[in-house]
Amino acid sequence: MNKKNAMIASVILNVMLLALVFMVKGNATKQAQEFVKPIQEKAKYQIGQVKDITDNNNLLWSLVDSTWKSPDKSKAFVKRLADSQKLPRCGGKACTGDDARLKTSSVSNAQERSITVGWGSGRGGYKYWFKVFYDAKDKFVTIDVNDLLGKSTPDAGEEAEGEEAASE
Repeated sequence: MNKKNAMIASVILNVMLLALVFMVKGNATKQAQEFVKPIQEKAKYQIGQVKDITDNNNLLWSLVDSTWKSPDKSKAFVKRLADSQKLPRCGGKACTGDDARLKTSSVSNAQERSITVGWGSGRGGYKYWFKVFYDAKDKFVTIDVNDLLGKSTPDAGEEAEGEEAASE
């Protein structure tokens, strides 16, 4: 009888052990999925941002190239060229409506004559941009692409503060 009882107890313990293993495995899978889900969402969002920046900046680079190669480099030409293009991506998906428009702004004063073309919102109204400079007679001088190269120059106010700090 003892052998029979020992055998039954052994079978019951083995079944309980297998049930415990499967229960823990299922719970571990669920916990792992819950742990990984926010990480995957964050990675997907970041990948979307990188794709937005890459695709939209490629458009800016093509506008810089078109402006540089064009015999007409006037402000009006640059403005028309920018207005004729649409941003490919906004917020991780294709741009539509007013979001797809490039931003432009012109400056015409004694210190500077230029037109800026860019997209996004950031310091100075643009997240990424390039600027075409003109002389006092509105003749083309150069194109500033430092922002697209990651070499943005500080604002004039920031430069003055830096010079004051250095002189103290």
